[in-house]
Amino acid sequence: MRTWRIAEEDVALDRSCEGARKSGGHWHEEGCAALYTAMTVEMAVLEKFVHLDSNEPGLVLVAVDLPDDPELGMDVSREELPEGWDDLDDGGSATRFGTAFLQKCHHLYMRVPSVIVGEGVNLVINPEHPAYADVKLSIARSFSFDPRMFNRPD
Repeated sequence: MRTWRIAEEDVALDRSCEGARKSGGHWHEEGCAALYTAMTVEMAVLEKFVHLDSNEPGLVLVAVDLPDDPELGMDVSREELPEGWDDLDDGGSATRFGTAFLQKCHHLYMRVPSVIVGEGVNLVINPEHPAYADVKLSIARSFSFDPRMFNRPD
C-alpha cells in the first residue's frame, strides 16, 4: 500500500522518526516515535500546508510503501475516537489515543480521519512494530507549494 508525505529533504528518508520522537504531535506524545502519512498526495499537501507560514525550500514528496497485509493495519472510525480528537486545541485526547496505540504495538499503522478534511484518511505508522522493517521510503520528486497558496488577500 502506497501512502504519501511532504518532508524536508534532509530528513525525508529518516526511518528512526527522531524528529517526531523529540517533538510529539497530534497523535503521539513527545518521546514516542511515529511516522505520519496520508492516503493521497493531495491530503499530504494539505497536512503539510497547515503547519507552514510560507513556502519552505527543500521539500520533497515522499512515497511510503507499506506491506500489503490488511492485518497489519487498524482502521479507526470517527465514532471510535475520543471526544475532541479533531479540535485544534483538544487538550490531548488524540495524543493519548495515538500514544496508547503506538505503545501497544499490535499494528504497524492505524488509519484515522483527517482533522482538516474529515473524509480524508491519514496513517499513523509505528516504527517500533516488527513489520516496519518492510516499510520503504523513497523520494518521488522535489516539491514546492503553488505561491498563490500563501499570497491570499485579507
